Amino acid sequence: MAFEITKSGSLRFWGDWFGRPLDNSHKCISASFENELLMADFADGESLTVYGAKGVHSDEGQFYICDADMIVWEWDLYDEPESEDKRRFIEYRKLEDGRIRKTSDLGSGIPQYLDPSGRNAVEMY
Repeated sequence: MAFEITKSGSLRFWGDWFGRPLDNSHKCISASFENELLMADFADGESLTVYGAKGVHSDEGQFYICDADMIVWEWDLYDEPESEDKRRFIEYRKLEDGRIRKTSDLGSGIPQYLDPSGRNAVEMY
């Protein structure tokens, strides 16, 4: 089912900023939300997929998702020449103990663990 995300801005996933705080502005160009699966495409080829999305709120002034089972953010490396291997991802998966396991194909590849205490799964600022 079509869904609209009118808010543009920087993204945080369980309190973890994508990039520096308020450094990026992401604009959604299309989205769908059905059966707790939210899929959104953003300008510049970025995409957001949220599995088990609960408490989804979107209007002109706000976009957030209260909780989720897993979040995948994908983008092409910025300021890099065109190539087939410039697509990157960050994945946030909620574990049974409530912690969030963050993995990415950038950096060391060693997972990080986040404490989501009171934070929304996705927030746009």
